[in-house]
Amino acid sequence: MKRLITLFVLLPISLVVAQGVPTSVQGINLVLSTDNPSPGQAITITAESYISDINSSNITWSLNGSLYQKGVGLTSIRAEAPELGKRLNITVTAITSDGRTLDAAISIGSGNIDLILESDGYTPPFFKGKIPLAYQNTYRVVAVPHLADPTGAEYDPRTLVYQWTKDTRVVQDASGYGRQVFSWKDEMVPRSRIISVKVSARDGTAQAEKAIIFEASNPFIGFYTNDPLYGPLYDKTLGESVGLGSKGELSVLAVPFGFNKSLSDSAAFSDGTDDLSFSWMINSIAQTALSASESIVLRAPEGQGGSSNISLEIRNASDILQGALNGFDAVFSAKKPDGAADDMTNFNGI
Repeated sequence: MKRLITLFVLLPISLVVAQGVPTSVQGINLVLSTDNPSPGQAITITAESYISDINSSNITWSLNGSLYQKGVGLTSIRAEAPELGKRLNITVTAITSDGRTLDAAISIGSGNIDLILESDGYTPPFFKGKIPLAYQNTYRVVAVPHLADPTGAEYDPRTLVYQWTKDTRVVQDASGYGRQVFSWKDEMVPRSRIISVKVSARDGTAQAEKAIIFEASNPFIGFYTNDPLYGPLYDKTLGESVGLGSKGELSVLAVPFGFNKSLSDSAAFSDGTDDLSFSWMINSIAQTALSASESIVLRAPEGQGGSSNISLEIRNASDILQGALNGFDAVFSAKKPDGAADDMTNFNGI
């Protein structure tokens, strides 16, 4: 008597966790090359037996009730995973050399889950790029599952059940009905993270699992021209060498990308509670008066030409893993005195 064993197949993931659904019927095991096929993905189905030598058996494979392939010792086939919401029903029959009949069946589904990883690290206003995943940021993973019912209609993600796992621990407080988003603040010990989510329909007829592996890094500093008329020019960062131009003066804004810092803590709106410290140096001389300033004004000395090295180190007093160092060379040419010229012999931060 034939018995159909249904396997609910997981979706493509970075970290595969098999569901362990048995596929053995009358001595044959069916093994998939992936437990998580996406629609149209090529998969290999292999028949194994521990009670008979099926390598010399006449083996017949059928897909959705139609003959697919047959031959002596044909223990594996390749097929495409079905469309979203469809099932691929595979049966295999092996007739051994002594006349015994072994058979098995499996039902394969498909689908996908998109995982979106975000960080709350600081970026300047209107920044369109992806911010770095810095140490001790608060991270957020959004799951966008693509599962369908037998009619092919996708389930509303808000009606599915989510189980989130961080590394090897299930996070019960973040799991449950409609819980598409998982957020957490990273620990002080830097290490790679594995975040996985298992998504299922309420009746269990469809389910999937996906994981991402990532590792945080240091935040970084970007320098921008702070124009007195137009404000910060965020469209282009300053390079390793910056000329002061004919005016011999330049205002520079430092942007702490990825640091834990809110928009309200910017230079224009700072309330004095920011935990970031700014250590500016000009030619290795500390500018202690600028320890709370994100910007520096550079002026060329009268009648001299040359260059000076400008460096900045930013540290976060609350999240001690967050720190960055960057700098550039400011290049200037000799400037003729014009009336009440400043009596400067080097660059100064104002």
